[in-house]
Amino acid sequence: MTMEAHDAGGGFGRAAGANAARGVMVIVAAVIVGVLLMNRGLDGDGASPNTAGASEAPDSDAAATGDSADDSTAETVPDGGTTTPSAALPAPRDPSEVSVLVLNGTNGLPGVAKRGTDVLKIKNYLTKDPKDAVVDGASVVLFQPGYESEAVAVATAFGVDPALVVKPFDAAASPIPDTQGANIIVRIGADGLIKV
Repeated sequence: MTMEAHDAGGGFGRAAGANAARGVMVIVAAVIVGVLLMNRGLDGDGASPNTAGASEAPDSDAAATGDSADDSTAETVPDGGTTTPSAALPAPRDPSEVSVLVLNGTNGLPGVAKRGTDVLKIKNYLTKDPKDAVVDGASVVLFQPGYESEAVAVATAFGVDPALVVKPFDAAASPIPDTQGANIIVRIGADGLIKV
C-alpha cells in the first residue's frame, strides 16, 4: 500500500473495523439461528422432551396388561411414523432425589443386594437397606409411575442395557411386599445380567 492510499483513509485500521463489523453480524446471525432451532426442538418435533410428558402417568389399564402402545397418546413424527410416549423420556432426576431398594433374587447367594446398594450409593442414590427378594427370579429394574427415566439411569449405572431389565412396577407381581416407598426396585437375579 502506498503512502497516498494510506493517507486517503484506506489503511489497515479501516479494513480491521469492517472485518470486526462483519464478525459481529455473523455471531448475531448464529445466535438467532440457534435460538430458532432450540425453540423448534422444544415445541414439537419428534425428538423433543415434550413427547415424554404423558409417560409420567401411565394408563392403569395399559400397565396392568403390559400394553404401553396406546394409540391415543402416540405422536406423529416427521418421518410419518408414530412414537409412544416412552420413546422420548424426560431427563432423569438427580440421583440424590431417587430412592432405590436393591433385592437379592439369586436364591441365596450372600451379599449381592448389599454390593448392589453400594454401587448406587457411590453414584449418590438414596438407597434403602438391602433385602432378600421374597420371589427370586430374573434381574429386573422396576419403576414407580413417573420414574422410568430414573430406572433407565439405574440400569445404566449397573452397566446393563435398560431394554433388557427396565419394567413398570406391578404390586401384584412384586418381588417384595414392602417396597419401603422406593421409587426404583432392583432385583439382582441369578441370571448374572446385573453384575456386582
